[in-house]
Amino acid sequence: MKQIAIVIALCVGAWYFFIGGRKLDEAMARDYYRKEAHAIYSRDAQALCKQLSRKAVIESKVTMMGRTVESSHNREEACEAVEKTFELFRAVGDRMGGILTIEYEYHIDAVEVATDRKSAVVTGTSVLKMGEAALQYKTSFSQRLERELGQMRLVHSSDATVVRMGGAGAMSQSDFFRK
Repeated sequence: MKQIAIVIALCVGAWYFFIGGRKLDEAMARDYYRKEAHAIYSRDAQALCKQLSRKAVIESKVTMMGRTVESSHNREEACEAVEKTFELFRAVGDRMGGILTIEYEYHIDAVEVATDRKSAVVTGTSVLKMGEAALQYKTSFSQRLERELGQMRLVHSSDATVVRMGGAGAMSQSDFFRK
């Protein structure tokens, strides 16, 4: 009897690993972005990194002060970039005389779930502001999500971001980078 229970448990585990834990739907994809927003508000770089697949590829175009930089990152490099971004937020907040609030909004334009329900391509936009737009990131993205062991993970991202500095009471971009 004990052996039958073990065999059944192994079969259920194998089914979940190979089939059940890999299926996704639109609600799961939308929940991924809700969790991402929570991690950004919390400035939790580790939570954002956990949402990336081990095989993640992030292709980015970032425009700041009229200059565009293109880059491609794997998971480890993307995690380092997130940590550096949160450090930049802290530095900007310090230079502005205190901790500034973060505002983050995202809009999902479309969620296209693959017919096999193993992946979804999500397109949308996001805006991250810090301190009445003292620092602002506007991003348009196209991302492919998959489930890995029951968790939604980002596998591929192609995004374009425009970074602006300014706003009420903010120093100029040249003043900020001179210090």
